[in-house]
Amino acid sequence: MAVTERQPSLYIGDRDLTFFQRVATEVIETVTQQKITYYAIEGSLTNADDLYGEAVEKVHRQPIEIYALVLYNQPEVTHDKFGTETTYSLKVYIQKFRVEQDLKVTPRMGDMIGFGEKFFEITKVYEPQLIAGLPVPGFKMGVYVEAVTVRANVFNPKRQTPRDPRVASDVIR
Repeated sequence: MAVTERQPSLYIGDRDLTFFQRVATEVIETVTQQKITYYAIEGSLTNADDLYGEAVEKVHRQPIEIYALVLYNQPEVTHDKFGTETTYSLKVYIQKFRVEQDLKVTPRMGDMIGFGEKFFEITKVYEPQLIAGLPVPGFKMGVYVEAVTVRANVFNPKRQTPRDPRVASDVIR
């Protein structure tokens, strides 16, 4: 739905929406300056196991950097007969219009995020933010992404080639 096709709000208009987006952009890109590296996984080129549906090695597109607000959750430590394992998780806020319109990326479950020295797999994607409470597509500001650490043998772009040559580099999605 284009900006001019939206149902008018009594109190919030296109000018207000643009103001909110500019303020959010300034806070995220100028004040906090946190970046994630986004790896879109190419499902059609990734070979999955027939029995479990898991991929030994995931093929990804060219990584892109995205400004975001990142919240580290408390690590989960589990102990079993094989030893101790620490699982880290993130909750990431990404501006919807910057990612979808400017970078042409739609966050999806199963894609990977790099933050710091760790890599995370996206487990949840949701868009709870409504401006003025309107359930109109143009009035959603952000996307929340939840992700958990992934083992280095499943995904490690430092070890792999950055992208598969069968994937066109100019097309993100």
